[in-house]
Amino acid sequence: MQEKEKLIEQIEKFGRRAKGRTPLLNYLKGKKIRPTKAILAKCYECMGYYVDGIQDCRIKHCPLYLFNPYNKGD
Repeated sequence: MQEKEKLIEQIEKFGRRAKGRTPLLNYLKGKKIRPTKAILAKCYECMGYYVDGIQDCRIKHCPLYLFNPYNKGD
């Protein structure tokens, strides 16, 4: 099994259903995604697929932080 296919399988099995999951899976499957969906996908990936819970990452120095779907804005 190729690395990308294994990653897709792991996300589908263990990844929490949250904003960014579908765009990331679509990207990994070779589909085109819009820039806004790419941002959500990156946040989803960076947060470890939200396996510990859907939350604000609190990484305020990240250039994508303002677009994080769970940004509390504090």
